[in-house]
Amino acid sequence: MLTSELLWEHSEAPVRALRDEIREILAAAPIAEARRRRDPRPVHRALGRAGLLAPQWPVEYGGRGVSHVTAAVLVEELAMHDVPDLLHTLTVSIVGTTLLNCAGPEMRARHLPGFAAGTSFGCVLFSEPHAGSDLSVLSTRAVRHGDGYRLHGTKTHSIFARLADSALCLARDDDDALTLFLVPLAGEGVRIEPIPALMDDDFHEVTLDGVEVGPGDVVGEPGQGWAIVVRTLAYERTGLDYYVKALRWHRAATAATGRLRGGIGQHDAIGLARLNARLVAAGTLVRRVLTRLDRGELNEDEAAAAKWYTTELAAEIAWWAAERGADQAMIAEEDGVADPLDVAAREAPGMRISGGTSEMMLETLARLRLDSGAEVRP
Repeated sequence: MLTSELLWEHSEAPVRALRDEIREILAAAPIAEARRRRDPRPVHRALGRAGLLAPQWPVEYGGRGVSHVTAAVLVEELAMHDVPDLLHTLTVSIVGTTLLNCAGPEMRARHLPGFAAGTSFGCVLFSEPHAGSDLSVLSTRAVRHGDGYRLHGTKTHSIFARLADSALCLARDDDDALTLFLVPLAGEGVRIEPIPALMDDDFHEVTLDGVEVGPGDVVGEPGQGWAIVVRTLAYERTGLDYYVKALRWHRAATAATGRLRGGIGQHDAIGLARLNARLVAAGTLVRRVLTRLDRGELNEDEAAAAKWYTTELAAEIAWWAAERGADQAMIAEEDGVADPLDVAAREAPGMRISGGTSEMMLETLARLRLDSGAEVRP
């Protein structure tokens, strides 16, 4: 039967060399400890010392200057080694990429090398208790104070805030315009409290009680926060992180189903083959978005399509495995860490919400394609 394989498995020699280098570092990294403590920072530091935590960034900021397509092998290998991935996504793909594209040279020089080295980490403070994911109605205020601001408000469902050193925070200024800040989380007036969750990654509520930020902590220009966040979300929605999870879970489902039933029967083989065919389609979508990024193009509609398709597929694989009892075939590894399919069953529902709900992605795709007059294909 068909077996899911890495999208870049048979790529050119430089990509294979990069993959081998990453695998060598991960083989010696404290991955089991990172899983137990839900703290992947030691693994990130090992990659950062080799310039492999953000390989697509310029060398001056601690990267390798490789393409987005080439750098995707890092995300694949993190998933295949079951390294918790969201802190990397937040720090590099969201916070770091936002600074790289929208911040001034001083802010980039101050923060990006630490992100690339794994010596500092970032998270996002967008959602609010009474606004949910509708950022247009958020109420956190940025009040002018001298040449800077004081931030007042509460952000919720912020992932890995306890491990982050700074956070992108969207707030309303005195003109009621949205401004984006990079807030130091060790500052006075920051309170971080955990929120119980089914998934392994930690959620937090972050209260900002008069936190002082200077003019050098404004990302872009005052009042440009909404435009920057829209661009940031489009860069985030390559679908790569969801695709590699779907790939990892498909491999685990294939192995577990065979053990559970003493060999994979025809019915299960057909189901796995169908999911594998969709994985090939998902990988093609992801690679197209990354290729466009390497050309300097940002297609919001294609990014929304990739995000929607990959999250729906990952969730479908998780439920397919759960319905057949494959998630019970391996409840825990020897070191007490939850099996990938147990993680999948708990994480899958939230994947349709994080980074933009599936309904929002379909609305975005339809709006952009209909406005442009392009054909909308199923």
